[in-house]
Amino acid sequence: MLKKIIYITDLSLPSNKAQAIHVFKMIDNFLSFMDEAMLVFPNLNKHLKITSIKDYFNLHTKKKIIFEPIFKKYKLFNSVSRFIFGLKVANKLRGEKSLIISRSLIASFFLTIFKIKHFVEIHQELKGLTKFLFINLKFINSKQIIKVIFISKGLSDFYQLNDEKYVILNDGCDLRDFKFNRVTKKKIKNIYYLGSFYKGRGVEIIKKLASLSPKYNFNLYGLRDEKIRSFKNFKVFPIASYKKTLKLIIKADLLLMPYQSKISINSVNFKDDISKFISPLKMFEYLASGIPIISSDLKVLREKLINRRNSILIKNYSNPLAWKRAINELSDNFYLRQKISKNSILTAQKNTWAQRTKKIYKIYSEINA
Repeated sequence: MLKKIIYITDLSLPSNKAQAIHVFKMIDNFLSFMDEAMLVFPNLNKHLKITSIKDYFNLHTKKKIIFEPIFKKYKLFNSVSRFIFGLKVANKLRGEKSLIISRSLIASFFLTIFKIKHFVEIHQELKGLTKFLFINLKFINSKQIIKVIFISKGLSDFYQLNDEKYVILNDGCDLRDFKFNRVTKKKIKNIYYLGSFYKGRGVEIIKKLASLSPKYNFNLYGLRDEKIRSFKNFKVFPIASYKKTLKLIIKADLLLMPYQSKISINSVNFKDDISKFISPLKMFEYLASGIPIISSDLKVLREKLINRRNSILIKNYSNPLAWKRAINELSDNFYLRQKISKNSILTAQKNTWAQRTKKIYKIYSEINA
């Protein structure tokens, strides 16, 4: 059996971004059946001070993770340094016979040039240089790329690759992180949102909803540098560690995903709209908790969410009154909450990091048999 997994990310680490959680949870689950993991990344993040990676990301493995920063000193990661990073990564991994997965498209480009076989994960629309290299110059079809991993059908439909070139593997959850909660007959009181406050995530909808619904407490975790203030039943808190986020989720009576028609990956603009492609980490964490979910009715989310089965989906999701009506209905209908809770756990059990890692390993093993 292959003993080593190598993961490449272009994030400075440690990081509280979703990509970091994704990478560490994948490594954690690969190490349940592999011996060693190496994480290749640009440099150490001097802005996030944590005492333990394993504790921060709630990792279960007892095995060692080897950290390989490419740049020994912290530097701003711009277009030039990103290019140098990719070149240095490929040079470092010459001759490796390990299973390699890249979340860095520039690194993937150089791995291809150096004839190093690997998987590449694509989680959003390619633009600029990466679009030119992978789409215009067709590097995405290289034999050195074992499979392109897309996180949603929406994303695979966008790229329209040949079927044998890609696999759809959405984000997942780790069932070891959750003790399934029983829904009680008590009315809904504490409503939580956990995630970024970037544009299009629905924070403004929740703010208006709180004003319309004084009998509920709205708790939002994910504040970075956005200027959003708390008021009586609307409380905002800084982004929490992944481990703390897991504990916060199970405190909720209800969980919200109020995505809007455009979803940004920053606080400034909608330059990178991911509304047609997302596979939110928090959706799978929410599902695994068994806490009922109310979500915007986006096509890409319906790949996993079914209205009135494992969630409540809001069609008129830009209208706070629609959210208020849905919350009131769930609060008054214990049996619907119970049904949604049961089915959300069943959905989570079919979408785990463990299953995702084993599917990738199976593809690699079959190709190299």
